[in-house]
Amino acid sequence: MTLNRNLSVFIIIITVAILAVSGHLFYLSSLNGDETFPEDTYLNNVTTKTALIIVAHDDDAISSSGTISELTKQGWKIHFLTFYGNWRKEDNPTRKREVEQVAKIQNLASIDLFDFSIQKTDTVEKPWMPVPYVRFADYMKTDSLEILILKAIEKYQPSVIFSLDDIFGGYGHPEHVCVSQIITRVCSENKMKESFPVNRIYQAIYTQTMNENIIGDMPVYLAAKKVYNPDQMPVPDVEIDIYNSANEKMRVMQAYESQHRNLKKYWPYYHWYPSWVYFKIFDKEYFRVINVKA
Repeated sequence: MTLNRNLSVFIIIITVAILAVSGHLFYLSSLNGDETFPEDTYLNNVTTKTALIIVAHDDDAISSSGTISELTKQGWKIHFLTFYGNWRKEDNPTRKREVEQVAKIQNLASIDLFDFSIQKTDTVEKPWMPVPYVRFADYMKTDSLEILILKAIEKYQPSVIFSLDDIFGGYGHPEHVCVSQIITRVCSENKMKESFPVNRIYQAIYTQTMNENIIGDMPVYLAAKKVYNPDQMPVPDVEIDIYNSANEKMRVMQAYESQHRNLKKYWPYYHWYPSWVYFKIFDKEYFRVINVKA
């Protein structure tokens, strides 16, 4: 009798657990939505297989890390450029070690980790909150950024640059937006030069459904919708299936251990599931693509 009772209890526990996990996976699927976009074909046909990732903060590159892993498997040389300022400066040595680990996971060709504070002052209480585009030159070291970015392009000769979008910067962080706007500006100002190598900028973004479901109630995002132009919310031009690099993307996310407090806001519950489960749901990366030479 006791054996039967214990077996019944075990079956009930297992059943409840299965239902709970199934329900939670269904919830995650609802965050992702069902929007679809054209599959990217450009990257498969590029002759010069060299790319440069340029992001304000190292973990910003997670948004395109599945695609980057796919490209390095295809023989691309991928270079990485990011900046380290004075916000949580004590974390910088740890973060740099984490990027070194990411470089090994993704087989990156090089990493440039600049000790450079993008904002002009350390006195801004909440440096992640949006500021109007017209005030970027007042708050940010835009001239120095432009020089650093142009030098990196000249050094590595990428045909493609990966960044965040230059409208919302993913979720509203002004440093994200500023860096991406300068990338776009540098490319626009130099595109007519025969020696200028960049043909496309791939800006990693969420779909509208993901924006609203995952970050829609965050104060920084709500502020960005007021400060920036909500009528120009970036929309993906292409999607890229990254499931074959699910393991690498999860390892990249786990490598940024010091940033877990932030990452879980934008990739909810990624630390709860193995890569083959989590990225069965979030199996695409989405990009706004700028044709530099157009």
